[in-house]
Amino acid sequence: MYAVIDVGTTGIKLSIYDLDGRLIHNEKFILGYEKLASGLIEQNSREILKVVRGFARRAREKGAKNLGLAIYRASVVAWDKSGEPLTNIITWIDGRGNSVLRGLPVHVKALRSISKPLSYILSPDSPAVLMKWIYENISGLREKVKKGEAFLWTLDSYLLYNISGKFLSDATSITLTGLVHPRNFRDIGLVYEILGLPKLLPEVVDNVEEIGELEGLKVNAVIADQQAAAVGLGVVKRGRLESVHGTGSFLELCTGDYRMPEAGLIPIVILKDQGSITYGVEGFLRTTGSVVDWLKSIGFFKDYEEMEFLAAQGDKRLLFLPSFGGLRTPKANNISGLIAGLKLHTTRADLVASLVWGVALYMAYLAEAAMKNIKHIEEPMWVAGGFSKSDAFLQMLADATGIQVARPTDTEASSRGVLKLLMLGSGRAGREILADLPQIQRVFTPTLPQETRKMYMSNFIEILKVLSKWEKNIFLKRDL
Repeated sequence: MYAVIDVGTTGIKLSIYDLDGRLIHNEKFILGYEKLASGLIEQNSREILKVVRGFARRAREKGAKNLGLAIYRASVVAWDKSGEPLTNIITWIDGRGNSVLRGLPVHVKALRSISKPLSYILSPDSPAVLMKWIYENISGLREKVKKGEAFLWTLDSYLLYNISGKFLSDATSITLTGLVHPRNFRDIGLVYEILGLPKLLPEVVDNVEEIGELEGLKVNAVIADQQAAAVGLGVVKRGRLESVHGTGSFLELCTGDYRMPEAGLIPIVILKDQGSITYGVEGFLRTTGSVVDWLKSIGFFKDYEEMEFLAAQGDKRLLFLPSFGGLRTPKANNISGLIAGLKLHTTRADLVASLVWGVALYMAYLAEAAMKNIKHIEEPMWVAGGFSKSDAFLQMLADATGIQVARPTDTEASSRGVLKLLMLGSGRAGREILADLPQIQRVFTPTLPQETRKMYMSNFIEILKVLSKWEKNIFLKRDL
């Protein structure tokens, strides 16, 4: 049997499958945030490792032999040679990178302003920038790292170190640090130099590779969570498109070969196996599921069934943009959330629907930007994640993008993607399994006339352009 542990931002999931890929057991542990104030968002590094080990033991007791991991990305942590953490995990939705950027020398700020690749590497959410913050704020860490007594890298590396005793990072995660180029996996020396980081670089491992053992299970696969979802949905073929909605909302387009995208999207490695690399481009909205949970906590709806009911009734002329973590494209790192179009007759249903519509419009904006990197896309757009269970959202997503949206029967795409890698690694399946499409539960077809859709999109883009100029406005900027 195969065990998959999906380490997500809001929870860790264990899934156990039989040799034919049928799910026979699953459970989830909800993660909390260690600190949530003034843009600082951390998680307990000891707790995450403890839960991962506990789930591995549970899987072994239930008969699993092989284990694969999907791990959330772009989040950093320091640990010592024994594997003990020296810091919490600074998550990818943390905002402290802004203070690092404000403190950069004038000539670096000038260089950042004229170099698009550098401007997106040196962003507040960049692991490279977060690493600099840790070095500047944890006394003695820099010296320990230089002596080989400690390590500072991403969450996948911390977990893999505790499994293997080696300083490793998987190909999909390491290329999102801003320190390693996705085209050739070489270090980006200029970024190390600008940020004054020690030249520390883990060994890159493929996504299907024997890593070591954890609680008696052989660890044979490791991959970043969003890329795991792409594999699970079969988005490893040029032109296929996915949108995954959990803590944040992500959009990935498989380009096959390496592309340096425009408009603030980032190039990603979707999969690396036996020397073969599949590339894509990606855009994201940091806070989607977390904003849904916030609305629930302040009483907009009592449960997600009520949210779905309200969202289906609302007005599309009201817009709620949940940019609580800023925007990467158009570049507005310090912008906060926005509600536009309030009227005296605005209802609770309108406000709930406006959030769903705002996420759908932003995903459509990202999709249009992604499609500029390729001539043809293959419909439908595949979706996964907790928010993809909402019919109202997926219909709005189809209306906003103008393309069909398909929800698979199994919306836990990340776990399914790791399962594919485990089956490939064990010889149970060939490489063709990677591109296998999931069983469709429902397809959502656009209902808006094309001209109406274009009107909404053009007006939405106008608002985005304005926001990118107003992020210093005290009513719109994040409290950082």
